[in-house]
Amino acid sequence: MKTIKRIIALTLAAAMLFSLSAAALAAETDYTITNPYETVDWDAWHHYRAQLHTHTLYSDGEMSITDVVEEYYRQNYDILAITDHGVVHTGWNKPHYPIPVIGYNVLIHPFEMQPMSDERYAQITTGADRDGRPMLDVKQGLEMNALTVRKNHVNGYFCGWGQHYLGIEEDFETSIARTEKAGGISVINHPGDYIYASVDVNRVYDWSNLKVFTDSLLAHPSCVGVEAFNCWDTVDRENRLLWDRLLMYCIPRGRNVFAFSNDDSHYLSQIGVTAEIFMMPELTEEALRTAMENGTLFACSRVARKEMGEEFEGNGNFAVVNRIDVDEAGDVITVTAKNCDAIEWIADGEIIATGPSINLREHADEIGSYVRFQIKNEGGLLLSQAFICDDGDMESHLIPEPVDSRPWYIQKLAAIFTFLRRNIIGEALYRVFVLDKKDSETIC
Repeated sequence: MKTIKRIIALTLAAAMLFSLSAAALAAETDYTITNPYETVDWDAWHHYRAQLHTHTLYSDGEMSITDVVEEYYRQNYDILAITDHGVVHTGWNKPHYPIPVIGYNVLIHPFEMQPMSDERYAQITTGADRDGRPMLDVKQGLEMNALTVRKNHVNGYFCGWGQHYLGIEEDFETSIARTEKAGGISVINHPGDYIYASVDVNRVYDWSNLKVFTDSLLAHPSCVGVEAFNCWDTVDRENRLLWDRLLMYCIPRGRNVFAFSNDDSHYLSQIGVTAEIFMMPELTEEALRTAMENGTLFACSRVARKEMGEEFEGNGNFAVVNRIDVDEAGDVITVTAKNCDAIEWIADGEIIATGPSINLREHADEIGSYVRFQIKNEGGLLLSQAFICDDGDMESHLIPEPVDSRPWYIQKLAAIFTFLRRNIIGEALYRVFVLDKKDSETIC
């Protein structure tokens, strides 16, 4: 009996000690919070529904530019960027110049490759037949690295660099750096597809696989982020996990990484699966660029296989965030939203709290360098950008740079293999004999 009493006493003492330690940690931790939505005037700014990654007959899409624009307009989008492979977008009503080697639709669909009429263009860009609600034509957008087999694709905006650029296998740097030099900004497309995360999720946990992204993101602030959602979320179902890993690596090094959500539409059935909800004072290209650079947007998708289940398909009526308040003194972040079923707070890829508010001090042992929230409802999933949470010791959250610890001769052989893989034949052999391609051949 005495032994049992001692065990109970020791257990209670340990529990009390743990509780006191947690309370002390919460009391001692004081955060400096960087709020990506700090510039938003919640009383005056507007919510704009956007789509920034689409394709037409000018590259490998199966729809005319008029059909694409009309469908997004019908679905009440406010912003649309056409981003054909290697074809700078000049305007919905202007001629485009496809790459001859992949511009096969010029021969197959010659009569469907005409620009939108000036009359219809004027109606849509003024919203004349939509209660005065126009849709913004985002010019000078395109998807670069047009003929890379491994799909190391980057979208460029606002500068027009990349016309007819074919790309280099496994090279993100050239597109990002050239776009930056030309005065534009960029977004890395479908990162999970690039590293074949749907084939093996462990590839996301290997920091060396993410180095191709982190190197470019840290070197180029003009590369504002990555796609957290792409199309039907099949081969890119691990994109949110990958994004969290990039946040864990980059934020302690002084760099936030924003999440985008895009249809990458090639077919009519892919239009309207995703959206970005931008907070902006007005509907202009200048305001859009500022919002992309500051991160005043929410990434949304009707389909989120990891979070909502494989069979779930939302109706696109996403939650509406009306206000975000940051109590710097109390280290509390509060979100006010309507049309929401659940609000979850995430740190380092794990859900650590639920509800409209989070007290960072109460979760100090679970927070690395950031938190973000996601809202679930019948429309789908909405993601916020990351709130940087600096506890005064960011160095302790640094992920060491990946080091190749393999023997020198293995490294040499790997370098040769990489060289061969970067050729079209080498890439084809790599896909056939090394990777289980299963779902990752889906073009989306």
